[in-house]
Amino acid sequence: MFNEKIGESIFEISHKITDKPKEDYYNTHIHQHCEILLFIKGNAHYNIDGHLFEPNPYDLIFIPKGTYHCLLPQSDTIYENYVIDFSDSLLSENQSEKLFSAPLIFNIKNDTDLVRFFTLLDYYYEKYSYEDFCECSLLLLKEILIYCSYRDKSQPQTDYKTNKLINNIIDYITENIEKPITAIDISNLFAFSKSYIQNTFSQVMHIGIKHYIIQKKIFAAQNDLILGLSPNEVANKYGFSDYSSFFRHYKRIIGCSPRKKA
Repeated sequence: MFNEKIGESIFEISHKITDKPKEDYYNTHIHQHCEILLFIKGNAHYNIDGHLFEPNPYDLIFIPKGTYHCLLPQSDTIYENYVIDFSDSLLSENQSEKLFSAPLIFNIKNDTDLVRFFTLLDYYYEKYSYEDFCECSLLLLKEILIYCSYRDKSQPQTDYKTNKLINNIIDYITENIEKPITAIDISNLFAFSKSYIQNTFSQVMHIGIKHYIIQKKIFAAQNDLILGLSPNEVANKYGFSDYSSFFRHYKRIIGCSPRKKA
């Protein structure tokens, strides 16, 4: 088993087996890199921006950057997976469209070539030096991405459950991310009480709606900073009441000043 961080192209690559997975260990999170997750075994659900999946062994999951997701263990059954977090700079525009459009989950149990790509990671980790493992992992990831971009995605994807209200709320937040948005605004729009909106959102998403909105704004702001906008421009663009508020949230979520463009 391994868990390594490899430069700027691959932020993390791992093969993990967890004996007794606990829900509080797997926080709902969002990041600016893409993720591939190969589910090997276990009793767990995945929440991907409000869509609840019950994966089958060898389901391969593609998670676009900026997407909330979390693992929800359903028992103490041993949980095993491979995870690769990587920069979208490794993808062409055509590859990105193919890999991160529906279906985001498909089963590779009978695709011996694709399964072998992942098992090769174990071989490289055991046999090679760290430097050679890093180099080979990057090359193998590129091959996985190319291979998957040619796959026939017309096969049915893994079934998922969805909460229509929460999905509508998430769509509204996404479409209006540059505006000031509050739980009261959302409760008025969807004709439910504020407490009902907050409680339902927290139950489904495992994160408070206020925190969700702020994090989505901050990650959108981070992307604009990378593109060259100034911190003041970004703070105004995403509806923060003042720069100090934006700075405080940005530093807490991203871990550095917005002027560092981390």
